[in-house]
Amino acid sequence: MIHTFTLVDPWPGYGRADRSLPEAFTALAAAPPEGCTYDPLVWGQYPGLKCGIEAPTRFEAVARVAGTVFREHGILLYDLGVEKLYEWSADDPSDPERSGEQGNTWGRDIAAQLVLTGLDRMLKLGYTPAEARHFVDRALGGR
Repeated sequence: MIHTFTLVDPWPGYGRADRSLPEAFTALAAAPPEGCTYDPLVWGQYPGLKCGIEAPTRFEAVARVAGTVFREHGILLYDLGVEKLYEWSADDPSDPERSGEQGNTWGRDIAAQLVLTGLDRMLKLGYTPAEARHFVDRALGGR
């Protein structure tokens, strides 16, 4: 199944005195992940990607793109365009018509954006990717 989505960094100049766009975005523009095109002005203002990714689930598609961009360019794109993150959608995993994989993706987009935003904040606070993985594992009952 092809999953279409847009993924951006709404604060690309974070931590830079002049708020300029990091050089890594030039490399991302020149070599976006397969299935994606770079757009310097998504929604008229943010650098990011417009993607159509073949994957078994929406989460897998978003994670592949976010992971590829982070690994290859050091940029964590974390915004899927959900403005009301604290609203919820009753995506029903047992109903293919409303599962979010074929129809309504709102609940899955909210969950993915919340996870990616949390990871972005952890990295900005100085945590490492390994510490982020450890946190998620522990939070879900791992040791």
